[in-house]
Amino acid sequence: MNKKLLVISGVALIALLGTIIIPVVSEPTDAGLFGRTHIRAIGRNFHICDDDGGLYGHIFIGLKGFKLVFNEDIVIPKENIRWVELTKHRLNCVYIE
Repeated sequence: MNKKLLVISGVALIALLGTIIIPVVSEPTDAGLFGRTHIRAIGRNFHICDDDGGLYGHIFIGLKGFKLVFNEDIVIPKENIRWVELTKHRLNCVYIE
């Protein structure tokens, strides 16, 4: 009984440490799963253009993947956007680079 409990707790500990360590040692410029990148940002004038359907705006502070970004203009074409949730001052978007 004690061996089973020891093996189960060992496997759980290894899985927990793996989930904590992998994001820390990964490259901050790597695209996520299937080449997708997630943007979470606070900024100004986020909008989808009526003419071409692209996403435009200015990021004051945000996260692009695992990388911290400051004071950056963004332009994402309509074809690359997979999911978007935005207001005039907040952006949460998944897109393919």
